[in-house]
Amino acid sequence: MYKIAKIVAIILGVIGLVLWVIIARADSDVVAQTGSSSNNVVGMMISLGYWATIIVAIVTLLFSLAGIASEPQKLKKALISVGVFAAVVLVSYLIGTSEGFDFDKMADKGIAVTASTVKWVDAGLWSFYILAFMAVVAMIVGGFKKQ
Repeated sequence: MYKIAKIVAIILGVIGLVLWVIIARADSDVVAQTGSSSNNVVGMMISLGYWATIIVAIVTLLFSLAGIASEPQKLKKALISVGVFAAVVLVSYLIGTSEGFDFDKMADKGIAVTASTVKWVDAGLWSFYILAFMAVVAMIVGGFKKQ
């Protein structure tokens, strides 16, 4: 599997280099002719970055899932982690509230906010706090276990 990933990385690197040269030459030609850079080149770079990100994310996800599925022990740990994360999000949502939020003040600024949106934002903040606390505790416990 490592050899396949290495070959894919080399191919993507060569494709990226070729596209970079094409874009750099096109941009320098446009600047020489018009005195300003082309929006088409910038748009093409943004589109290239967008699609490259999607492709890399999909390949990474597939290789990760293949690695996890190959060993039952890893799969069990991954499912436990996903379950703990889902429990944290559920607890955060149940703790979250939209009380005390000034909806009129947001409406005056032209921002339409619902109670559900405020509750999900609050749940996201609570999730962050709980996960950060769990990370700190894990680092402390790991530090004591090493000694």
